[in-house]
Amino acid sequence: MNINATLVNYYFLCHRKLWLHAHTIRMEHTSEIVYEGKLIGEESYPQRAEKNQEVEISIPYPPLGADGALTAKIDFFDAKKGIVHETKKSNAKEKAHTAQVQFYLYLLRKNGIAVSYGLIEYPKLRLTERVTLDEEEEKQVEGWVNEIAELLAQAHCPARLPVSKCRSCSYFDFCWIDEP
Repeated sequence: MNINATLVNYYFLCHRKLWLHAHTIRMEHTSEIVYEGKLIGEESYPQRAEKNQEVEISIPYPPLGADGALTAKIDFFDAKKGIVHETKKSNAKEKAHTAQVQFYLYLLRKNGIAVSYGLIEYPKLRLTERVTLDEEEEKQVEGWVNEIAELLAQAHCPARLPVSKCRSCSYFDFCWIDEP
């Protein structure tokens, strides 16, 4: 099993969603909100494909087993300037977005790739947020990864969040099917 940037994002949203996704119970394909976010990411900056490259990176992570790794697929990385670009639909889940970009920065650095910072772009809001990774934040990323590994090792799925936090989640029907 691997820990990827999606799981880091989910760690800050819902431990249940994280566990389910990691155990191959995926609901994102049923969500219009997820689809809309994907479209925004693909259509907001069409010129990027020409100038920037998609990057897949990983580092071994033995606590997950012999083949365990930390992995990420970064959609837009400007290698010349060392800038990671991440496009998001809204800023409602800001900490999760920041953590995801910090995870990218962490993996790039651990692979010896020069990286300056990350930019989270919210095209619908016309906002851009700069994300950095200092030594203290690097230790935080390592802490998140260790906590995620512990969550994934649990035999049972974590408890669901209160329904008020779940309404727009792609796992809503899965988690709340037994409620009227």
